[in-house]
Amino acid sequence: MNLVFNVNLCKLFFVIITSSLVILGVLINFFEPYLPAFIKKTFRYGKFASDEKLLLVQSVEVPKSYFKHFYIAATFVFCPIFLKEVFVVYVFNREVDDWFETLLNFSCGNGRLATVPVHRVLIASILLSLQIFRRFYDTHFVSVFSENAMINLSHYIIGMVFYPAVMLIMLSEAPKFAQNGTNSVLHLSEIGIIDLFAIMFFLWAWYHQHVATVILANLRKNKKGDVVDQGYKLPEGDWFNYLSSPHSTAEIIMYTALTLLLAKNSSWLYVYAWILSNQIETILLSHWWYLDRFKNFPPKRKALIPFIY
Repeated sequence: MNLVFNVNLCKLFFVIITSSLVILGVLINFFEPYLPAFIKKTFRYGKFASDEKLLLVQSVEVPKSYFKHFYIAATFVFCPIFLKEVFVVYVFNREVDDWFETLLNFSCGNGRLATVPVHRVLIASILLSLQIFRRFYDTHFVSVFSENAMINLSHYIIGMVFYPAVMLIMLSEAPKFAQNGTNSVLHLSEIGIIDLFAIMFFLWAWYHQHVATVILANLRKNKKGDVVDQGYKLPEGDWFNYLSSPHSTAEIIMYTALTLLLAKNSSWLYVYAWILSNQIETILLSHWWYLDRFKNFPPKRKALIPFIY
């Protein structure tokens, strides 16, 4: 008897990491003094890492600068494969490669129905790729990582799996990549106001995330561009005038724009849930860290919503 493997592993991945983050985030935010040290040490990283020394946890930590690896793999391995499949199928009107279809069936289950129009899948694919390429540039040529900042190995593994899982989910309910439930022919004339708004919304945040990265990097550089400091300073300018972590806010905006395009893809909503929970928790921890560390922290600078909270 043939058994059909029909589990959406990518969706399961996001369910597990999102639910874990939400549970641990609530515990850290409201009950941290009562938590075991290993939980705090595992959850916190970077500038708001726990100061407690635990050899067991520290033995599975890697430098925060390893974030670069996510974008090396995405830029030079995952993204070229992803874009090649999208353009060959939609622009040149060819069939999905057998090996890629097998990968999709294994990762996202069988019997998937196409729910998102071709033009929106193509637009979302290009926008996601632009984000990956720019993040590669930022992490390698702009950002200055603290030599002492560490992340848990679990964060590193999640980061390496994230983009391949996002790309597979993006195509899991796309025409030709799934059973056709919608038109599988590319018609650029179908691009409407919502699509144009999503593109502009995305690019607006895309640009300002880069600006925030430059501002943070310049805090550790002199006028010649040489790195002269590894410490933390209070950033100012652009969206930092209103928010503590505008780079994280920009990430939320970009994935909101992608969600406008891919809203009919039910699996994509699990990606969006992870982005919201992860970035909001990062924003809150960062905001509280700034408030605690800098006595001259601008009172008008908020965490999540400018002028409000």
